[in-house]
Amino acid sequence: VSINQKTGQVVAVGQEAKNMLGRTPPHIVPVQPVVDGVIVDFDAYKTAHGMTGDEVKRTPGAYLAMTPIPGAKEAVRSLIGMGFEVWIATKPPTGVSYAYGDKAAWVFEHLPELKRRIIVTHDKGLLGEAGDFLCDDRPHKANCEKFSGELLAFVGGYHWPQALEYLRTKRPNGQIKAGGALPAQET
Repeated sequence: VSINQKTGQVVAVGQEAKNMLGRTPPHIVPVQPVVDGVIVDFDAYKTAHGMTGDEVKRTPGAYLAMTPIPGAKEAVRSLIGMGFEVWIATKPPTGVSYAYGDKAAWVFEHLPELKRRIIVTHDKGLLGEAGDFLCDDRPHKANCEKFSGELLAFVGGYHWPQALEYLRTKRPNGQIKAGGALPAQET
């Protein structure tokens, strides 16, 4: 989604908004977030089911059954309301094909406004550009350190309240990828 900061109107959605990335005036903004650990409570599911992380990753339907982290959906919607172009960026477990569908189905159910803004990748370093943000709870994985924009590491007590406070000080001129989460550019 690309939003005009001056009028509050949605300017473009889906592929049209994606095509605008990096080509918009400063008052039009796109956004992207990451799924497990930033939006979805992987650890709570793991603990509740007495499983290891590897067992969870290989359990069909596990990602779809996970609960949102308290306040995460509201935070993502708040970013959208601030004019950021939000995308979901998620890394599936290697070799577990059903995890791709489970993660997408979770987004369809819990954040349907982002159903056309899902990026599934093993290399988050390929995403974004200067002015974009990546919110990720595993910044040492998926090549996050090579992300072109600013990495907001959801570690050590840093999570949505702190990220929202920080992003409110930023003019939406990039994307936000969540799962990792990222603010978008303005048009």
